[in-house]
Amino acid sequence: MFYLKLAQRNIRKSFKNFAPFLLATVMMFVLNFILASIVFSPELDKLEVGSVSIVLMIGQVILVPFSIGIEIYAYRFLLKKRSREFGLYDVLGLGKNQIILVAFFELIFLFLITLILGTIVGIVLSKFLFLVFIALIGGNYFNLTFLLLAFIVPTLIAVAAFVLLAVISAWTIRRNSSLTLLRSESHGEREPKSRRLLALLGILLLGIGYYLAITIKIGPLILFMFAGAVALVIVGTYLFYVAFTIWYLKRQKLGRHYYRPEKFITINSMLYRMKQNAIGLGNITILVTMAIVTIVTTVMLQVGVKQSMMANMPFTTELTAMNRGNTSHENVSEAQFKNLLSRTEKQTNIDLKAGIQYVDYDTILIQVPSGKHVTINHVTYDYNKAGTTTVQIVSRDTLIALGNKIPHMAPNDVLIHNYAGHFNAKTINWFGQSLRVKGQTSNVKNYATQSTMGNNMMLVTQNDKQAEQLSQRIQSNLNSYTMSQRKLVINLSKKDSQRVVEAYTQVDKNNTSAILASGVDRSALLQEGRAYTGGFLFIGFILGLTFIIGAALIIYYKQIAEGEQDKEAFRILQEVGLSKKEVSQTINSQIRLLFFMPIVVAVVHLAGAYMMISKIINAFGITNETLMLSVSGGVISLIVVLYYVIYKVTSRSYVNIVQRHV
Repeated sequence: MFYLKLAQRNIRKSFKNFAPFLLATVMMFVLNFILASIVFSPELDKLEVGSVSIVLMIGQVILVPFSIGIEIYAYRFLLKKRSREFGLYDVLGLGKNQIILVAFFELIFLFLITLILGTIVGIVLSKFLFLVFIALIGGNYFNLTFLLLAFIVPTLIAVAAFVLLAVISAWTIRRNSSLTLLRSESHGEREPKSRRLLALLGILLLGIGYYLAITIKIGPLILFMFAGAVALVIVGTYLFYVAFTIWYLKRQKLGRHYYRPEKFITINSMLYRMKQNAIGLGNITILVTMAIVTIVTTVMLQVGVKQSMMANMPFTTELTAMNRGNTSHENVSEAQFKNLLSRTEKQTNIDLKAGIQYVDYDTILIQVPSGKHVTINHVTYDYNKAGTTTVQIVSRDTLIALGNKIPHMAPNDVLIHNYAGHFNAKTINWFGQSLRVKGQTSNVKNYATQSTMGNNMMLVTQNDKQAEQLSQRIQSNLNSYTMSQRKLVINLSKKDSQRVVEAYTQVDKNNTSAILASGVDRSALLQEGRAYTGGFLFIGFILGLTFIIGAALIIYYKQIAEGEQDKEAFRILQEVGLSKKEVSQTINSQIRLLFFMPIVVAVVHLAGAYMMISKIINAFGITNETLMLSVSGGVISLIVVLYYVIYKVTSRSYVNIVQRHV
């Protein structure tokens, strides 16, 4: 068949033009294949971390539209590159339908190549990245089994993408005349108008987006606030490039240094094609920003969650006992708790007498008023209210037993320990009971905070009896029954800790007792947390790689397209007297300005989003600001290095195209 052979010949003869697009489709297929192969692998069930598969599925869903979008972007540049060829076909007698048919057969061949190469590369990389995934989540199974779904899912995604590409191809060819197609490569842009209102609107939207990100509060509306801030910043970014940069460049034309050759050529060249540049630069900025934010967030979760868990669970083993909720029963007595521990010791032959026992009271959320003499008389459930603080009640005896130094206290004396904020009250009316604030503690250790939401504050009482009284005040105020817990904490070996927790929780197998016995093994908790965060980090790596690939492709195609447009202009400038050195300086100046602007704007976006990211990370119990700054700095440095490499590699294409004609 003639059209089939023509399509095959086009790919073979013009493979240089098809190669970047083919590279994009293969890479996107590989990334989707890797995720699908892990998600649907039966080996994932052996890891006993079923929640991780949900994380990976979410990552797959997010990846699909981005991968299709990148393929569409790459194909549109390919169509533009080949528009002159399609125009010649039309002039030589091939009708629009025949040209569309040729383009369709080309896509069929490209799809088959993508399918074959993507599968081969995907299988190889999946094996390697599965080992990375296992290492991140702390698993022990290293054999990756491929199911049929691992091939079907990326294939269906590729089919959907290529169907869209076929539609785009047919629409582009049909709507343009042969003359338009022939002249499309040489078609220039009109000098855009300076739109002050749009420029001002862009800066305003960016400012509002940054304000929302900085002032965002943890609560039920955080997702809407996050989405709103992101939307404003994205729109503001495009307006910044489309309107503000044009306004700024026009202002530069009024300066006295404008008529220097390098300034004159650079400014005018950017002005005449700024509309086209603006969209591309906006896309690059958004993709780079998303790469930085995604990697920073997931790396912080991976690194910070372990630190948070170690801080919130300083002992390897934690055993608790509480009433099941029947208000006819009192809180668990010391004798009842010791009986549970004794039975566990007999069953495991592990001595628990070295452990520390104490009473852990319920954590409450209250609105703390300001002033020297405050009255606290109700519990709130709104984290977003000003002055909302999570309060823990703990006795001096408990903190001393846990290794803290606490000063002597008189009856009705309390100490305040602020995890965040500052509370300077001298007296507290605690639900009708008068308390004197003796002072503030510092460096409390071995006692975990019970909440990571909002501010945290610890109320230290003189003894266990006073702590019980303060807790009962809350109970009577709320007309409800809240229960304290008996707790034992101890450091054991990993093996002994697992045995003790298992035995302790199995003392009452049939749940017939009024006492609910529960235990936590820190190693198991760390493994569960590592599985979650490792899954997120893996997804962050895949998505970050996708965003970087997308940015690299856009940069590459911009370099090629602009090189073809600029070559004739630079040749004419040299003919009218511009030296080759001046041409080279102008070229390098223009490249640096255009392609380093997105990375600068992306870093500014991260600075604006820093508080929002920090608060989201804080919700997971990660409050180490130094770690956050270190991770952010490290990720930015890595992205900048990668961006510079992309810039150096792709800029050669532009320089080679232009300098061949000057």
